[in-house]
Amino acid sequence: MKTAIKLYTPAVLVMLMSIPISQASATDVTVGSQLIVKTSVAEVIGVREIESGKLEQGIRKSKAALAKTSTVSLRKPLLDNLCVAHLAINDMEQANQYCQAAVNTGRASAISYNNRAVMHYVLGNFEASLEDLDAASSQGRFQNLVAANLKIVKQQNGLDKDYGLVSEEESSLIAITDR
Repeated sequence: MKTAIKLYTPAVLVMLMSIPISQASATDVTVGSQLIVKTSVAEVIGVREIESGKLEQGIRKSKAALAKTSTVSLRKPLLDNLCVAHLAINDMEQANQYCQAAVNTGRASAISYNNRAVMHYVLGNFEASLEDLDAASSQGRFQNLVAANLKIVKQQNGLDKDYGLVSEEESSLIAITDR
């Protein structure tokens, strides 16, 4: 499946996020068909680089910080960010490793489940993607993000009959980079 992550400034993200998927027309299909991944809320080493598109530098810094800490609360945001960065460079093996580790480290988090759901979607595993989005929605945070992704996955899986299906060429990912 062809999928790309687009990095936008916070202002552009606010604009994209303000357009409901239900209002996306055939000419606006890219707005209505973009899955969204999210970097950590915590300000940790490497997150700014990842958010600004300096992915290799962000990955290098995040991995170095991860190697130096055993504290779960510090590891989880680093794992979330490494998951997003590896999705962005289409390194699915590493993305899988970091997305799985983020979900399995510390307390459950909507960000971790959402990002892993996007990874499953990219890999074509819609059932696992739906399961993770359901888990993310039960966390009570980032509900707009999760709901938007859930609608897209359901469309792709043919579960949402109110909206047309989206072709692979029209699918993409957005990395949220707001703080």
